[in-house]
Amino acid sequence: MFLAFAWFPILHHLRGEWSYNPQYSYGWSVPFLVLFLLWRRWLTRPASDDCKTRVWPAVVMAVSVVGISLTRFLSEANPDWRLLSWGGALLAVAASLAAVYSLGGKAWLRHFAFPFLFFLVAVPWPVRIEQHITQSLMQAVTALNVFGLHLAGIPALQHGNVIEVGSGLIGIEEACSGVRSLQATLMISLFLGELYSFPVAARFLLVAAGAVLAFLCNLVRTALLVYVGTQKGAEAIHAWHDPAGLTILLFCLFGLWMISLIMRRRIGEQTEGEPGASAPALARPWPVFLAIVSAWLLFTEAGVQWWYGLHQSGLLAAHWTVSWPNDLTGFKRVPIAPEAQGLLQYNEGGGATWQGDEGHTWVLYHFQWLPGRTAALFVKVHRPDVCLPASGMTLTKDDGIRFFETKGGKLPIRSYRFDNNGTPLHVLYCYWDARSSYQSASSAVEEDWSVKGRVRAAVRGQREIGAQMLELAVWGYDSDAEAHAVLEKELDRIITRADAS
Repeated sequence: MFLAFAWFPILHHLRGEWSYNPQYSYGWSVPFLVLFLLWRRWLTRPASDDCKTRVWPAVVMAVSVVGISLTRFLSEANPDWRLLSWGGALLAVAASLAAVYSLGGKAWLRHFAFPFLFFLVAVPWPVRIEQHITQSLMQAVTALNVFGLHLAGIPALQHGNVIEVGSGLIGIEEACSGVRSLQATLMISLFLGELYSFPVAARFLLVAAGAVLAFLCNLVRTALLVYVGTQKGAEAIHAWHDPAGLTILLFCLFGLWMISLIMRRRIGEQTEGEPGASAPALARPWPVFLAIVSAWLLFTEAGVQWWYGLHQSGLLAAHWTVSWPNDLTGFKRVPIAPEAQGLLQYNEGGGATWQGDEGHTWVLYHFQWLPGRTAALFVKVHRPDVCLPASGMTLTKDDGIRFFETKGGKLPIRSYRFDNNGTPLHVLYCYWDARSSYQSASSAVEEDWSVKGRVRAAVRGQREIGAQMLELAVWGYDSDAEAHAVLEKELDRIITRADAS
């Protein structure tokens, strides 16, 4: 019961990532793999050691329980906060290992440590690290594909993560970066190393082999898609994207399994402990102690639901929406690529383009997330200053955030200027959190994903209840003042009150 209560908060916190982020969808399998590995370790458990002291295991468990309660309280307001993911996972692991040590001493601690630590492969990487690795892999994959096209005699130019060929522009997206396959092979490598009881050095070798195999397989996949795009156009890539990805993934996993079988044949299967060693009985105070900390965790969950339920009654739904300018010259909807839909996981939204005065091209994107969709996470890593430079544009100016009065109320607007191959591009960007009123500067903190801002949201009982994102862009205005004037005029026209729409 104690372990179930200790692990519930982190599993509850991670379910959003596992459900809505395809990069971590494999996480749903990890808890079951952990249970399987624990069962296998139980069959070969060694004889227990007598614990010299049970004071520090009790202290570790008590501190971990307090930390787990705190992360559960904060996570309700911050379902996308990956610092809580790591903090909660490490606390659950620490509490579990302390419980194991109290039962079987150092022998059991060494024997059962890996299955609990294995759970960490399901915890999402910190955003900055993940974004850096993703962008680096996309750049590397793009450069290698351009090099391959040159060897094949096909002219190609690299613009960030976009390849320009005779048939058009081909983008190397995040799904093609290799991070997803890299994370999956990391999990499988560690699992196979444990399944076949490899020594530590062999497990590191298997992990390295899996990383190399994942990168090479992903490179083959993207090379195939790029070649199809050069021959049949960028639209033909969509028909090949998923079949090629599934085929390469299966080949990668099968190859990793074959490598592990070869290593197993050379190393031989290792076993630990005496099968069926008897389990010691808990000392008398421990059942009472475990019952107390379990009751505390149950009380924490009840308190969290009461606190946020008490404050949520005063929160309002979105009071603004977008009125698409269907009557403008050249208006047409912009289809959202399936890959982008899979990454953003929005509930409603889309894009459109039209021609404005003097032939300027306009683009509008608007997306809405309902409660529980961890909108902040997806918007945070897909802002204009992140995505547009990756597509070959250069950020030349960031005017920061300001408040713009619309028919739907005050909106926090950030202004950017980019250079698009010599053509100026001006962008207005708005992220609107449904928890905030945005009626004053004190209540409208700029996308406050700082530690202080996240803690403040929890203290105020501001449960995540949805969000909206808007991007309005126009090409061709050399003057920043003129561009801002037309952008603000257009923004005032397309923003309406939700009840009026």
